[in-house]
Amino acid sequence: MLKTPAIRAQSQGIKLSAIGALLVLLFLLPQQTLALANKFRVIWYQDPASTAVIAWDQVSGEDPVVHIDVNDFGDDIAEYGLKKRADIVRPAKGMNNYFVRLKGLIPNMTYYFIVKDSEGQSRRLFFTTAPSNPEQRLSIIAGGDSRNHREARRDANLLVAKLKPHCVMFGGDFTGGDTAEEWQEWFEDWQVSIAKDGRVTPIIVTRGNHEKDNQTLVDLFDLDNPGAYYAFSIGSNLARIYTLNTLIPAGGSQKEWLEGDLRSYSDVAWKLSQYHHPMRPHTEKKGERNDLVTYWAPLFEKHGMNLAVECDAHVAKSTYPIRPDNGADSDEGFVRDDQRGTVYVGEGCWGAPLRENNDDKSWTRASGSFNHFNWIFIDQSRIEIRVVKTDGAEMVAEVKPSNIFIPPVGLSIWNPPTGDVIVIERKEGQNPFRNEEILVARGSASQDMHSKQGMGSDNPLLESRELDNWEACPMITANAQNGEITLKFTLDERSPVVVRLVNSDLKEVFQKEFGEHEPGEHLKRFGLGLLAPGRYLAIIKDDRKILRRYRVIKN
Repeated sequence: MLKTPAIRAQSQGIKLSAIGALLVLLFLLPQQTLALANKFRVIWYQDPASTAVIAWDQVSGEDPVVHIDVNDFGDDIAEYGLKKRADIVRPAKGMNNYFVRLKGLIPNMTYYFIVKDSEGQSRRLFFTTAPSNPEQRLSIIAGGDSRNHREARRDANLLVAKLKPHCVMFGGDFTGGDTAEEWQEWFEDWQVSIAKDGRVTPIIVTRGNHEKDNQTLVDLFDLDNPGAYYAFSIGSNLARIYTLNTLIPAGGSQKEWLEGDLRSYSDVAWKLSQYHHPMRPHTEKKGERNDLVTYWAPLFEKHGMNLAVECDAHVAKSTYPIRPDNGADSDEGFVRDDQRGTVYVGEGCWGAPLRENNDDKSWTRASGSFNHFNWIFIDQSRIEIRVVKTDGAEMVAEVKPSNIFIPPVGLSIWNPPTGDVIVIERKEGQNPFRNEEILVARGSASQDMHSKQGMGSDNPLLESRELDNWEACPMITANAQNGEITLKFTLDERSPVVVRLVNSDLKEVFQKEFGEHEPGEHLKRFGLGLLAPGRYLAIIKDDRKILRRYRVIKN
C-alpha cells in the first residue's frame, strides 16, 4: 500500500531522533552502488490515467525490483511503499527488457520509483499519470523519424525534457536498420528526454517502415496488440488518441476496428491520430498512399478526426482542414473544408535525413525542411499546434512548472506566412457530452431528497472503506459556469451501477441507481444543481464493489 502523508508524519519523530546516528553511519558506510539498470522508458498504450508500463534494460545484477510511491523519498529506498517485480522480461536487440505493468493508478498523480537489484539501485525517477478531468488542458509533443543523426535526435529529446509535456506521440522509424546497436543507442539518447529532476515523459509508439516487424515494438515497448494499432482516451472524454499501422493492410481488420472504435467514442470532444506514412507526402521522393485515402480518410471525415500526425517524408508540413473529394475543385483527392475537414501535420524530422519540400497542394497551409516536432495544446474549446524547430536545444530554457503552456526563452517556433499557431476551433453546435446521461444532484433545498435517504455519518449505507483515505482520491472541479462534473468508471462485467455524493460532514446528499451497464468504460455527467459550494466525495459502485471515487470541488 502506498504511504500517505499521514503515515509519513507519524514516523517523523522517530526519524528526527535518529538523525545523529544516521550522520555517523553515512561516514562509515561505503558509497552506494548504482544498479546497472538503464535505458528507462515509461509507456502508454491503455488508459493513461490509471495504467502505465515502466521499462528498462537490466545490464547486470539479479532480482531487480521496482520500488514506487506517491511520495518522493529521494534515494531512501526503504521508505517506498510498493514493490513490484517485472511482469515479463523480453530479451531483444541485445538488451534484457524488463516491463513492470502498473494498474489502478490515480489520475494526475506523480509516481516516484527506483529499481533495486543485487548490485545496487538506480537513480530516483518519476512520471505523472494523465488527468481524468476534461477541463484540464493537455500538452503533447508529436513527431517521428529519428533514425540517423544522433545530434539532431538528442536535441529533440532534450526539448522533451524542457517542455515537460503530458506525453510524446512518436510516429515510427526510431532507427535506420532495426539493429541491436542502433536500438541501444536510441534508448541511450532517449535518456536525454528525462529531465534533470528525474521526470520521465510517457511515450506512445507507432511502427515505421524501418521497424522490420511489429514484434520490435512488442519486444521493446510491451505493446499488448500484436497488430501495433490501438487507441485510448485522455482527460476522460476530452480527447482520444489513435495509433494506426501503415505497414499492415489499411483495410480489413484494421479498418473495421478503426470504424468501430470511432463510432463507439462519438462522445469524445477531440480525436487525434498518428501513423507513419503520409496519405499525400509533401516531397516528390515519396509515393502516394492511395490505400490510406480510400480506407481511412472517409472515416476521418465521417467520425470527426480533428488532427492527423504523419511522418516518413522528412519534411515539415501543415494543411488546412481537408476531406476526401474527387470533384473539379479537388487536388490529389482532397478539398479544403473548414467545417468537416481534418488537419494533417508532419512529416517526420526527429533526426532523419531531411528532404526537399517540393510537392505542395492547393490545400497546403505551409511546408518546409528542418528538424522539428509538433507541440500540441488541447482544451475543451480548441486545439493549438505549434511547430518547434529542435536544433540548438541547449540554448532553450525550461518551461515553468506552474504553466507548461508558455513557450520558454529561446524556443524557436516556426512562423510561416500563414502564422505560427494552427488553431482548430470547436465548431458551433458540437457537444463533447452529447451521448452522456445528464442528471441533477439536489442538496439541502430539496425536501424530497431528504425524505428518501438516510442522512448523517451513522447512515448504514455508508461503509468505512468508502470514506477512507478521502484525500488520496483524484480531484475534479465543477464547471464554474454550469456546475457540471463528469465521472468516469470501468466495468469488468455487466452490472447495475449506483452513484452517490457525500459532503464533508459525511452526509449523503445524492444517490442515483442505474440499470444494467455493459462491460467497458462509461461516463456520467452531473449538474450539481442546488448543492452548496464545498467539498464532496463521489462514490461509484456496482452491485459488489466500489468502482471509482472522486473528490469533487464546487466553488
